[in-house]
Amino acid sequence: MEVHQQSAPEPSLLDEMINHSGHVEELLPAEPQAVRIVEVVEETDHSFELKTDLLEQILLNPKVADKKVAVIGVAGAYRKGKSFLLNFFLRYLTWRSKADKVMGEVELDNNQWMSPNSPLSGFSWRGGSERDTNGILIWSEPFLMKDKNGEEIAVLLMDTQGAFDSQSTVKDCATIFALSTMISSVQIYNLSQNIQEDDLQHLQLFTEYGRLALEDSFSKPFQSLLFLVRDWSFPYEAEFGFQGGQRVLDRRLEVSEKQHAELQQLRQHIRSCFEDIRCFLMPHPGLKVATNPNFDGKLVDIENEFQQQLGVMIPRLLDSHALVHKEINGQKMTCRELLEYFKVYMRIFKGQDLPEPKSMLMATAEANNLAAVASARAAYQKEMEEVCGGDTPYMSTNELLEQHDRCKSVAIREFRNARKMGGVEFSLQFLDRLESDLQESYESYLKVNNGKNLFKSMRTPTVLVTLMIIDYIFQEFFQLLGLNAIAGLFSSILCIVIGALGVWAYSRYSGHLREAGGYVDDAVTYVWTNFISPNANHLGPLGGAIQMGDALGSGNRTTNSTNSDNKKRI
Repeated sequence: MEVHQQSAPEPSLLDEMINHSGHVEELLPAEPQAVRIVEVVEETDHSFELKTDLLEQILLNPKVADKKVAVIGVAGAYRKGKSFLLNFFLRYLTWRSKADKVMGEVELDNNQWMSPNSPLSGFSWRGGSERDTNGILIWSEPFLMKDKNGEEIAVLLMDTQGAFDSQSTVKDCATIFALSTMISSVQIYNLSQNIQEDDLQHLQLFTEYGRLALEDSFSKPFQSLLFLVRDWSFPYEAEFGFQGGQRVLDRRLEVSEKQHAELQQLRQHIRSCFEDIRCFLMPHPGLKVATNPNFDGKLVDIENEFQQQLGVMIPRLLDSHALVHKEINGQKMTCRELLEYFKVYMRIFKGQDLPEPKSMLMATAEANNLAAVASARAAYQKEMEEVCGGDTPYMSTNELLEQHDRCKSVAIREFRNARKMGGVEFSLQFLDRLESDLQESYESYLKVNNGKNLFKSMRTPTVLVTLMIIDYIFQEFFQLLGLNAIAGLFSSILCIVIGALGVWAYSRYSGHLREAGGYVDDAVTYVWTNFISPNANHLGPLGGAIQMGDALGSGNRTTNSTNSDNKKRI
């Protein structure tokens, strides 16, 4: 159902004043009207701005600041008549507040509040296909009503930006819906014609986003949810109103063993989020409402069945005995306390702690590309295991690099040939991720392969034993010459080398003192590089072995340089 006439201008801020600190403070209009308290800045970064000055003036008004509060919110897809409907709530509350002062308690079936010949005004509404509401709006003057205990409470009406229009991102829709649900004591989920599976899926996404913000898993995070099904066309299956709606709702949320696990989880999630869930079926308001561009909201132009159901639903929801206080963690909120929670919730949604909600397509495309990355990485690892796995002999580093390039080409080809969602540009980021993963895997294979190099693995003990022998020879030589002081110095060096060899052997055997074993390897590498390797030509056959080891090390350094270049390209 769509409505086609704007009966009130889009709410605007009539006055501004500058306080002593230079801050521009926005003032409430003199006459009650809908005021935007949360604005979506769509022109830049789709951020959210809380109009704190306006909200404080509404909720900290001395008449209501310390009174308990009930919040009636409406949310759902755009251009489905949310603001149009909310104005009937506004009309009822306006009439009710006046009638209570004159007549005291009024009867539920008293339909004088409808004013059939009066145009509909209040929250901005109009017909057509373009969005009319932006952000979150509340009525600037809370209504005072008595609850079932005779206590006076403040009632707030809240309108929200419609979801799934052409200007809103998924995060915009999720944040607006979640914030509205977190603030409302009764959230009206406005639907068209039926409760469909995609409606439940969207509700799951939006409420889960709100539940993440609340971080409370010990109780149900939200209070009352009303599925309001507009333009219900099957009264022969379920009659209009609460009873027919409850039967439809029970069927839609029924969990059975025959259902897929995903469908069961969806319904269990919704049940776990709300303390109370109801449904109301509304008839179509008539062709004059849907097709007349000059329709101004007068009830005389609306079908009688629609009027009758309005007269049932709105007084029932706002009845003193059924009015739902806003509660958080079991504690009834005052307007003053609600203001603080509003500020906290806005800081959470403006922060970076919550994950970015994605559309179903983007979430599916991401999972699809990640699966292709995993498959391609597995293909690379399978090829490399056959070439240089744990049971294969040592391979020269240059040959290993060639095999890496070959296996990498196989993996990238498999990734590109996989059928993926999201398009080529979307997949490029996952191709970069694959190349990075393959580089990390190659470095792991390189380390394993180097561990198979007997000469390199035995370098440390060989050098240490050689140093012990040379040191012992020099010690004996200086003792024969009678230079005991110098001989004692070599004895000390011998003890240090023996200790280092012992630590290294214990580290390799037991796995303990690994850091100390690493220091020994580093010290041996320094001695090898600066003293032994430069003089290899003077050591005969032993020098030839040393030169061969250097050639292997040179190959490793060349490979490491190539790896660095590859990383830069990635």
